Amino acid sequence: MKLAPWAALGAAGLAGAIQFVPYGLERAPAPAPHPFQWRSPEAEGLARAACYDCHSSETKVWWAVKIAPFSWLARSDVQRGRRHLDFSNWNGRLTAPRLQRALDRGMAPWYYTVAHPEARLSQAQKQVLVQGFQASLAANASAGPGTGPGAEAVAIIQAHCGSCHSPARALGFRAASPALAKALVDRMVGHGAKLPAEAEPVLIKGFTS
Repeated sequence: MKLAPWAALGAAGLAGAIQFVPYGLERAPAPAPHPFQWRSPEAEGLARAACYDCHSSETKVWWAVKIAPFSWLARSDVQRGRRHLDFSNWNGRLTAPRLQRALDRGMAPWYYTVAHPEARLSQAQKQVLVQGFQASLAANASAGPGTGPGAEAVAIIQAHCGSCHSPARALGFRAASPALAKALVDRMVGHGAKLPAEAEPVLIKGFTS
């Protein structure tokens, strides 16, 4: 019994000390280099409520996740979530069926919805989200990147890669840097795309414009 006060004091000291470990969520939102363009306000609202904290740079840092070790767990979850899907840096890889599968398999996770009940979507809300996302993909594909290098890049992809990539995916992709764009082009060639020599710089410029 005499050790109990010292144990409590030690635990309090450790809890205070770990607050100085420089690992946790960023306090200010990061810039969004290429945000996904929603065409359905209702679907966007659902996505922001259920997905954006872990799948965008617009993570809301509330009081509980400012305290270690919860801040460490939150940062790990957010980093993992952004690697899979980042609505603030859209790469065109998510499809409506994949979104539906993620929702059916329990996204958002239960431990997140305990603190954020608005992220617990009903079946009807999930349907609205998936349909709104699919409609946004189609509208973005139809709008296209306009004229200039982006349009030329899309034309090249549709001519040489259309058998593997849908127009929506091609039109929705933007790279954060020329190096990332070149890495994508190299993967396309590695998978068998027959690109003319003059096409590579056009694709790189189009995907980073």
